[in-house]
Amino acid sequence: MRLIARFAQEKEDFFEIITVYDENTIKERLSKDTPSLLSIAHAYPSAVWFERKIRDDFGIEILYSNDERPLVKHEHFPPNVFPMRKDFLNTVIEHEKVNELGIDENHGVVTDCAHPFHLESSQFQVFDKDETILHFEMMTFYKYRGIEKMLEGLTLEEARPIVERIAASSTIAYQTAFLDIELQSSKKTLPKKIKKRHMFLLELERTINHLTDLSVLCQLLNFEDGTAFFVKFVGEGREVMKKVTGHRFGFSSLLVDVKFLNMDDAYDFLLRLGKELIAFVAWVEKNDKILLETLLVGQISKSKAVDYGLVGIMARCSGIRLDRRDESDFHTKHDFHMSLEEGGDTFSRFNIRITEILTSLRMMRSLVSNDILTFYIGTPVDGEYYSYVESSAGELMMYISLKDGVIERFFVRDPSFLNAQALPSTIKNSEVSTLGLIIKSIPFNISAIDL
Repeated sequence: MRLIARFAQEKEDFFEIITVYDENTIKERLSKDTPSLLSIAHAYPSAVWFERKIRDDFGIEILYSNDERPLVKHEHFPPNVFPMRKDFLNTVIEHEKVNELGIDENHGVVTDCAHPFHLESSQFQVFDKDETILHFEMMTFYKYRGIEKMLEGLTLEEARPIVERIAASSTIAYQTAFLDIELQSSKKTLPKKIKKRHMFLLELERTINHLTDLSVLCQLLNFEDGTAFFVKFVGEGREVMKKVTGHRFGFSSLLVDVKFLNMDDAYDFLLRLGKELIAFVAWVEKNDKILLETLLVGQISKSKAVDYGLVGIMARCSGIRLDRRDESDFHTKHDFHMSLEEGGDTFSRFNIRITEILTSLRMMRSLVSNDILTFYIGTPVDGEYYSYVESSAGELMMYISLKDGVIERFFVRDPSFLNAQALPSTIKNSEVSTLGLIIKSIPFNISAIDL
C-alpha cells in the first residue's frame, strides 16, 4: 500500500489518528491522558514528517520514532504549547527566552496568514567533502502560518478565500480540491460543461508552472536561448490566465457561476506555444548541452520513490505509473496520456515537463468552452470529506471534517511535503555545483508545506 497522509484531530474525549493509504483509511483513538502513537516510519519513511508534525501540533508521543526532532516548532517555541489543540486560542505565542532576557516587548510568532506573493524563505543544511555532498537537509516551518487552526469554526464559504491562497502557484488545484469537497458535502455533481471549464484552468496552471520550472532550469544551465524561450511564454501564460479569470494566478475562478472573461488570446496562446515548443524540442535534441549537464544528476531510484510515496513528476520520472488523471474517464476522453521516464534524474524531470505541456495543450484545445449554466451548491452536510487532485507538482490531498455546519478539522497534504523529504536521497553524493539545479528540478512550494 502507498501511504498518502497521516494526521491527527482532537475530539471531545480522545485524539483521533487518521492514516490514509491508497487502498484504505485507518483510524485510531488515543487517550487524552497519555496520548502515544506507534510509529510506522520504519515501513513508510515518508511517515516521519507526518508524525513529527502530529507530535508538535498535539503533544502526542511517537513511540519508536527514528527522528524525534521538532518539525513545526522552532527553538524558541514553548514546549508545552500545542497549537492544534482545541484549548489553544491565542494568536500570539510568547518566546520563552524573551522573559529571560528581560525584554518587555513581545516579539512573538504571529500565527496568521502570510501574503502569497512574498519571496519564499527556506533554510538548508549541506555537509560536503571535496565538493561532494555527504548529507543535505531542508528545514521548513520557519513561517508557520497557522492556517489549519485559522480555519476551525469557519463555514466552507468563509474558508474558501483562505484555502485558495495557500500556495499561489497551485491556487487552481487547491480550488479544485476544495470545490470537490463542497460538492460532496452538498450531495451535488458538477455539470460537464462547468467541469470542462475548470479542467481547462487546471491544465493551464500546470502548463504555466512547468514553463516556469523549465525557464529556471535553463537559467541554471546557462542556456540563455532556452531561458528566453520559456520566460516569454511564462509571461504570456500569466496574461492569458488574467484575461480568462481576471487574475494572473486565477484566484476565485472556480466559483460555479463564473464564466471565462476573454478566450481570444487563449486560443492564440495554445496554438503558438504548441507549434513553437515542438520546434524548440527538435532544436534542443540536436544540442547536447541539456543532456550532458542533467543526465544522471539528482537521481531518485524507483525503490526510493516508492519508499517516500512520491507522486507527480517525482514518481513518473522514476517509471512509476501514478497520475490521478489516469483514473478519470473524463480526462482520458479528453486526450490525456501519462508521460513516463525511467532515469529518475534531472534530465528525466526536464523531459516529463516538456511532454506534459504538450499533453495539456492538446487537452485544453478540446476543453475550451465559455458556456455558462445556472448551478447552485446546496447546504453542506456534516461529515468527513476527502479530495484528490493532480496538481502540476503531483497528487494534492485535502481533508475537511464538518461539524454543526463549520470546519472542525482542515488538513492538506501537498506533494511538496513528500518531495522535500526525498531531497536528501536525491542530492546525496552529488557535486555541490549541481545543488541548485537538482533542487529546482524537483517541484515543491514552501508555502504549501509551512501551513
